Amino acid sequence: MSIDNTLYEKSIKILTDLIGFKTISGQDNSSLIDYCENILNEIGIDTFKVYDEDKKRVNLFGTLKSKNQNGKKTNYFVRSY
Repeated sequence: MSIDNTLYEKSIKILTDLIGFKTISGQDNSSLIDYCENILNEIGIDTFKVYDEDKKRVNLFGTLKSKNQNGKKTNYFVRSY
């Protein structure tokens, strides 16, 4: 089985970027969420954010749309904390 080099390199870049974010429970995570939102939006995933009372901590929700074998659309949700 061969791995597409471009996909592999992009995956490594994303993973490297993700582990570079300073994420501490209960603190501002908006830079990480913005980064993830940009990646999801680039590949056509609709997203929206939900903030805490202080607008520091953010949840990111995304919707993937696909067609079932019967032709009906199904929504899949991606969620980040």
